[in-house]
Amino acid sequence: MAQPHIQPALHITVGTQGMTNPELQDHLYYLEERLLHPDRERDRTVLIPLFSQEYKEFCISGRIFNRQQVIDALLKSAPRPATISNYYVELLAANAALATYRATTALVVSNRSSLWIFRDNRWQLLFHQGTIAA
Repeated sequence: MAQPHIQPALHITVGTQGMTNPELQDHLYYLEERLLHPDRERDRTVLIPLFSQEYKEFCISGRIFNRQQVIDALLKSAPRPATISNYYVELLAANAALATYRATTALVVSNRSSLWIFRDNRWQLLFHQGTIAA
C-alpha cells in the first residue's frame, strides 16, 4: 500500500517573526478562544485591538454588525459555555489567513469562518461569519 504524501510544514514569514503553519494555527485558535470567551479576560478592552478598523460580521441570525457594535456586545456579554472543534487555518497570503471551525454553545451549533490579516505587527480579525450547522 502506498504511503500518503505528507507535505512539510509551510514556513510563513510575518513581519520579523517566522511561524510554521501549525504555530499560526495554534496562535489564531488562541485568539478565537479569547474572543469566544471574553469573560475570561481580566480587562476585556485588551481584546479591542484584535478587530481591524474595517471589521464586519455576518451573524447566524442574519444580522450584519460593524466593529463598534461587536465591541459594545463583547464588553458586556455574559459568560457562555462554548467549544471550538474542527479548527483549520488556510494561509491565503503572507499576511492573510482563513480560519474555519465549528462552534457549539448551549443553544446552537454553527459553522464559522474568520478572515485574519497581519497588520501593525499583529494579527487582526477583518471578517467573521457564522452559519447554523445542518
